[in-house]
Amino acid sequence: MAEPIWKDHYTSLGSYASRYFRIRVSSTTIYQGFAVRAASSGNLYVRINDICADYMAKKPGQTAAFTFPVSFTIQQSSNGSSWTTAETVSFNDDWSYVSGFDPSADGMAFPITNRVGIWQKIYQTRYAAGSVTATAYYGSTTKSVTCSLQTSAGNDDYTRSLTHAGVGYVVFDCAANATYSGKTLTRVSMGGVNYYVSTKCPEYALLYKNPFGGYDQLLLEGRCRRSRSGSRDTFVADYDNRYQQREEWTFQNEVTLRHTLNTGFLTNEESAKMPYLLDSPDVFLVASTAPSLYIPATIATDNYEIQKHVGAGGLVNYQFEVAVAQKFYKR
Repeated sequence: MAEPIWKDHYTSLGSYASRYFRIRVSSTTIYQGFAVRAASSGNLYVRINDICADYMAKKPGQTAAFTFPVSFTIQQSSNGSSWTTAETVSFNDDWSYVSGFDPSADGMAFPITNRVGIWQKIYQTRYAAGSVTATAYYGSTTKSVTCSLQTSAGNDDYTRSLTHAGVGYVVFDCAANATYSGKTLTRVSMGGVNYYVSTKCPEYALLYKNPFGGYDQLLLEGRCRRSRSGSRDTFVADYDNRYQQREEWTFQNEVTLRHTLNTGFLTNEESAKMPYLLDSPDVFLVASTAPSLYIPATIATDNYEIQKHVGAGGLVNYQFEVAVAQKFYKR
């Protein structure tokens, strides 16, 4: 799995008490400093991710877009003139760093549970791919489905501040492929990710942008409760009985829709990825009654419950209060 660039990355300069260090892109030095080893540490470390992110965001001296991946070489010196390489780190076009990760081939899909409703559409954000072939499983029977890449100029799904015209998403429609040869869809394999299809039809799912820039969905398999709250503004015009004047009343209702949603019980591995949703800047509520309608929403509160069973690890249940992010006015 890719690790986002804004996650701290430390380079070891060895067991020295202090050292000069510099960061280079090709033959250009973008940063040079002096580091001192912490008293509690056996080795001397420098944190590089903020420096690299700042360089790519501002692109000093750049007249054209970067060619990814961008390699940063971290060097260390005892005197500031003779340098040896401590580490080379490559940042991909999703602003992540991981050995062997290919964002063009692997895409940006990191779902929490890998479970989808049979009414859902599966989205995967991808880069520089004309199409993706999904394999749909119907028990022991399979079917190949070609999913074309949907793109738009200036699409910024893939990065935080860099844009790529070749970035878009592929969609697999579970409802349109629900049956084949008299059998029901049970699993979809797309872009190296297996999605297990639920026919129990939970009513809601949340579509969200994950930390890597792609969109995933979380099927809410627990209980759901809808509520509506509102406030009313009343205006009364001044009235003077010495003159003929009509009294005016204006009622304005501001209605807020809220949904209390439950995930069902998650494993520790699934629960570890819940911050992808909780910290996401873009969240949409999707209902089984209108699977093509994505309603902007905000997660107002969240809490979780841990249940432990004999001979097994803990299972975690999350409950959200999701507020629809628009205001509805009635007069």
